[in-house]
Amino acid sequence: MAREVKTDQDYKTKLLKLIPSEIVAAYILIVGIIPADYKYWGTLITAVIMLVLIPFYLRRLYDVKRLGQIIYIMIAFIIWIYTLGEPFRQWGIWQEWIGSALLVLYTLTIPLFYHPRAETAW
Repeated sequence: MAREVKTDQDYKTKLLKLIPSEIVAAYILIVGIIPADYKYWGTLITAVIMLVLIPFYLRRLYDVKRLGQIIYIMIAFIIWIYTLGEPFRQWGIWQEWIGSALLVLYTLTIPLFYHPRAETAW
């Protein structure tokens, strides 16, 4: 199944292709099994590893070639992590309402701003 956003796709199709759903689900699962004593480092290391894996995952499994789409998805993942709290809570920079607002606003607006026709493949 191709996940690359095309120029002729509607808003809903673009939206579904710009949300890192499998990555977020995997992150939530891993974070859920990390013991409390290792929560800070466990979530931080998991987040960094998964963020680094996103471009490889999208290119190999979904044949996404557009760098812009990969970057938009990576930003979406960072916003999801912030919304979930860890490790930002430990740093003292987490506010639940900010995470929720960012998640809704970013998720709903990225299909409006991402235009693949103006971008070359990576």
